[in-house]
Amino acid sequence: MNKKESMDPRAKRTKAYFINALITLLNKKDLNKITVQNIADEAKLTRGTFYLHYLDKQDFYSSVINDVLEELIVHVKDNAASQIIEKKDKIYAHPSFIKLFEYIYDHKEFFKVMLSDKGIPEFRRRLQNIVEEKIYEELVDNIVDLNQYNNIPKEILFSYITSAHIGVISSWLDNNVKYSPEFMAHLLYDWTLKGVINEVTTERKYY
Repeated sequence: MNKKESMDPRAKRTKAYFINALITLLNKKDLNKITVQNIADEAKLTRGTFYLHYLDKQDFYSSVINDVLEELIVHVKDNAASQIIEKKDKIYAHPSFIKLFEYIYDHKEFFKVMLSDKGIPEFRRRLQNIVEEKIYEELVDNIVDLNQYNNIPKEILFSYITSAHIGVISSWLDNNVKYSPEFMAHLLYDWTLKGVINEVTTERKYY
């Protein structure tokens, strides 16, 4: 797929039909049993249309992951320049953190399925890597200069935070997004600052 096609509203609309079809199918049957014909039928489009956009089923799955994660980053980065707001004892999550939860909420059916055992296995790993590298590392850098703490293994710290948050996000989705995106963002942000960040920046020796 070339760049011109990716900007074509008709192509985007068609791809959205295929993605929605995949999510519907994943709620009904195993990923390995889904065929191109199944996807085309569910989208009410033809196999020929499918192959205009994708080489095969694996190319489709890779494209779905890439498109969603790229859109997620663009959505979140719109607020990258915003600052953290603190008021008395209450810390308000960085706007980009709130945007992350808002995006997931707006696409909750997609993320609920894809983060479950029914989804494409690669998705969870790719999401964790993207969120860790493009969002959480930058947010933590805005909070504290970790370079002054030589005893902190940064790769473990960011992996811990990201894994924990994605686990909570999965639970949030499984429980029908009982709480608002804003509530989730502020809660996890607050816990991260008062919990793990406070702990690792306290002078102490580990082993």
